[in-house]
Amino acid sequence: MTRYRLSTADFDALVGGGGTPATLRRVRDGERSHRLLLFDLFLDLAHDRPEASGPLPPVDTAWQLLRAAEARDPAGVGELLLAPETGLWLAATLRRLTGAVDAEAPLWVDTGQFHALAAAAAVRAGLDCTLTVPTRQGTVWLPSLGRAVTKGAVRPWGTARVSCTRGELTVRIGDRTVRVAPDHGTQSAHWQPARALTLPIRGEPTTVLLDDLGTHRIDPAATAGPPRRLPGREAQEWEALLRDAAVLLEETDPQSAIDAAVLLRSIEPLPPPETARAVSATSGDGVGRFAATMPPDALQLAAVVAHEIQHSKLGALMHLYALYEPGDDSLCYAPWRDDPRPVRGLLQGIYAFTGVARFWRGRALHPDTPGAEADAAHFEYGLWRRQLLRVFPELRDHAGLTDLGRRTVQRLSETVLSWSGPPRSGSAYAMAEDAADHHAACWRLYHVVPDRAAVTALARAWPGSPRTSGQGAPGRVLSNPRVSRLDTLACLYRTGLRDRAALERIGDDPAALQALVPGARPAELLHVLGDGEGAVKLAVTALQEREDDPEPLWAGLLIALRALGYEAAGPVLERPELAHAVYQELDRTGRATPDPVTFVGWLSGRVSGD
Repeated sequence: MTRYRLSTADFDALVGGGGTPATLRRVRDGERSHRLLLFDLFLDLAHDRPEASGPLPPVDTAWQLLRAAEARDPAGVGELLLAPETGLWLAATLRRLTGAVDAEAPLWVDTGQFHALAAAAAVRAGLDCTLTVPTRQGTVWLPSLGRAVTKGAVRPWGTARVSCTRGELTVRIGDRTVRVAPDHGTQSAHWQPARALTLPIRGEPTTVLLDDLGTHRIDPAATAGPPRRLPGREAQEWEALLRDAAVLLEETDPQSAIDAAVLLRSIEPLPPPETARAVSATSGDGVGRFAATMPPDALQLAAVVAHEIQHSKLGALMHLYALYEPGDDSLCYAPWRDDPRPVRGLLQGIYAFTGVARFWRGRALHPDTPGAEADAAHFEYGLWRRQLLRVFPELRDHAGLTDLGRRTVQRLSETVLSWSGPPRSGSAYAMAEDAADHHAACWRLYHVVPDRAAVTALARAWPGSPRTSGQGAPGRVLSNPRVSRLDTLACLYRTGLRDRAALERIGDDPAALQALVPGARPAELLHVLGDGEGAVKLAVTALQEREDDPEPLWAGLLIALRALGYEAAGPVLERPELAHAVYQELDRTGRATPDPVTFVGWLSGRVSGD
């Protein structure tokens, strides 16, 4: 078997966020090898489990049909085996076969999707065939071809007969026979063809599947039942957005255009989000695919592609090289998440958001970007650049990384540092600094437990000399499951850059604020609108009145004080959990709680002097 390796130069280019088309094709070839190893494991495990076949023919029957199809159409079968949706099904089924997970469907329904894959490969190759495949709620999904459906009451699980004779495809489900047009692309009452979109990326047609039919998906909320077919108009909107996004990628971020041209193979549309926050995700099991809610415009979709295709690049690379130690369970700060992340998750995050920062930098510097859009792009670039530079130093020396993992962090750090830093002036970058530091402060307030001895000593010292005590040992990271929406300040700034009047109309109506940016605090809104003194007053009042969930109040207070030029806020922003814990300790022990601003000034002397 071929051993896939990259040269040192190609590895460094790839882990730095780049890579030529030839390098990316090499990585994709490695992914194909990885996929074939998984198929070998699947065949071995399924062969030893009689219940894996159930009422279906043995897996060897499907395997022989697949090999016959490959002999006639090796390129077509190769693409089908490497398809992201094939990887999602294969990984999920292997987890069932090894006993790692269970599911509602009988095991043979999942393993039997291999029969449907073999049948689809044979049909594509023009082979005559007949094979029994599983059904889910009366539907049969033939990968890359389409889905046969029946109407009326159907059993959750069952079998169907797929036949192809001289190019004529039929699917018999129960007593109904579904006849499919020769091109397989004509929709009927009982046949839903796969939606393959042809996108112009880098001057060449790239085929991307808009997958609203497949049974195994990225979305963890997907049930065992078949997914909803997108209405025709919604599918057309996706196609139009994707075409425009492809053009924007080439203009704004040529590297992401290269990545998409080589790797992107399918998109999984998600239902509309409950809030204005867009949702997207990838899976290492389905390299070349992402799931996403429909963005509001092509620019946002282009940013999603730049983000998610980076995950696919690193996912494929991780199938070739070990970048982290599998036993490490330490938790780290990830500026794009509400929760602490293991080192493997943080690696994926810094890689993906380097692509995001690169995309917005390109958009901000593009000469044809309109003024308001350029301001928003400068904000996004400044935000993600600052977030990345916050986590690189800690991660670079993390014990949970292999030598190649540390090399990856170093190359990414060099990439980001090679970009020109934001100017110290400029409102967009000031907003980005606020948003980044607010998120970090909120995260520490929720997830970092400060040294208890230091908290007790500081509480006893109040209001004594600022040189009589220190901040103690570093805090412990403990995941707090009740945390959500730490990016409220960033969301408010984004809204203001797009439509400042929308923020101004909120006034003092808390319901209107929550409808626009769920989780945002009134003090945060005043800060974004430029009323720093009002923001401080609201935060101080809320803390003194002991409102519930005080953590974001402390973060908002410190950000607002810093913006007003109160230098004492800066050192406390680095350890805001100390301020919160000591203030609570004063209250718990019956001491009179001080004015929060005075308290911050006092604590700053101790933190900065340590």
